[in-house]
Amino acid sequence: MTTMIEHPGEQDFLHRLMLDNPWWDGVTDDQVQGLPQRAFFKRFWAAIEKNDGQKAVVLTGSRGVGKTVMMRQAVAELLNAETPRRHVCYISLEHPLFLEVDLPRLPKLLRSMRGISADHPLWLFIDEVSYQRDWEASLVKLLAADPMLRVVAVSALAPAGDNAEYIQSLFLPPFSFAEYLEQKGIAPSDVLPETPNVGRYTADVPDGLVALNDLFEDYINEGGFHAANGEAGAIHRSLHSDLPGLHGISSPSDLHRLFALLAYNTGSEFSIEGLARELDIAKNTLRRYLEYLESAWLVRRLERVDQDAKPFQRAVAFKVHLIHPGLRTGLIGVRASDSATITRLAETAIQTQFLTSSVGMESLYYARWGQYEVPFVFLDRRSGTPLFAYHCLWRDEAIRKPKEIRALVNFRGSHALPLGAFVLTKAQWHGGKLGGVPMRFEPASVLALRIGLEFSQL
Repeated sequence: MTTMIEHPGEQDFLHRLMLDNPWWDGVTDDQVQGLPQRAFFKRFWAAIEKNDGQKAVVLTGSRGVGKTVMMRQAVAELLNAETPRRHVCYISLEHPLFLEVDLPRLPKLLRSMRGISADHPLWLFIDEVSYQRDWEASLVKLLAADPMLRVVAVSALAPAGDNAEYIQSLFLPPFSFAEYLEQKGIAPSDVLPETPNVGRYTADVPDGLVALNDLFEDYINEGGFHAANGEAGAIHRSLHSDLPGLHGISSPSDLHRLFALLAYNTGSEFSIEGLARELDIAKNTLRRYLEYLESAWLVRRLERVDQDAKPFQRAVAFKVHLIHPGLRTGLIGVRASDSATITRLAETAIQTQFLTSSVGMESLYYARWGQYEVPFVFLDRRSGTPLFAYHCLWRDEAIRKPKEIRALVNFRGSHALPLGAFVLTKAQWHGGKLGGVPMRFEPASVLALRIGLEFSQL
């Protein structure tokens, strides 16, 4: 006897949606009650308020940085603005019941189920939209299916950019150091040490700097994500879920090996040739895996410029940073303790601070020529001229051993750097000239906090 195989139907979808949309029954969404809004929420909400249905607003970023929380907070804001409750729908495509849902049909189904006429706005909040194959094309079709539809989506993967006409992408970064302190109930202005007289070298450590450095070490090991053990969760959900397979990754084990190598050596320079040889992976495959890791917001490549701050015509080498240094701890399960490792993590943390601004993301490079390297060079996007440069050390001997920072001295001698050349130390401030050029020494924790405050506008 042949068994009849049944499939979930529209009523099953509706029952599941009733559970996920408690406001339909007048119940407050307790998942976001009492949770503080991230500084980025204002930017996200402004994009939603301006949504006229021509584009989908897509919030993207690493797993565990709070995208779903922010989306549900936006739902709460919409309902508080007296939007009819039945006109607002939340759906997560990560739920097994919705994995094969036909997105373009969804507005018609919802309007029929909820009794919403075609001339009224319908708000559709789609969580984990990247679990749908060809999700960007599906969003385009979804917008075309209902002119009165307003789409807000969360994606664990960055849009490819092919549908920019229909998708407004917003990147939610990991916590900046300033925001991390805010989340712990610490006002950043309360822990910023007073800048000492930097016209002369001093071995004195300002009051409060030891405590700030302890907080900074906590931050670079475990401070970028919402939940406890958020770093490990971000790795697991990005690499061990169905997402890699849905997006063309045929060998998850090779992807994991690549990520482990990059995470352990965050802040190091690589080449496709060298990585392919080290991991015994074909170069084209390796490029695809790197693109996935970047799309999943686990790592970020920095492009290289030369001593003249010009990009190379044939870019062979590149630097790779974790999107947040705490992912290294999430991978190996042990906090960094030695100075050399903390230096690289502090450098990665400085990179993380710039992610809170699209200007920072697009303007940060590194310079290398011969044996010389400047870890960070910030270029003016219009003129291409360098505005400032950083070299990061988690110790203070460089003030008395300028050979360690000769590259920065040479680079500063060739460029005006109107915003300065900085050596990031552990505890020492110093201002003046080194090798005949202006140079400023400043604690990495202090600079990280100032960058985060400036870009996050906390």
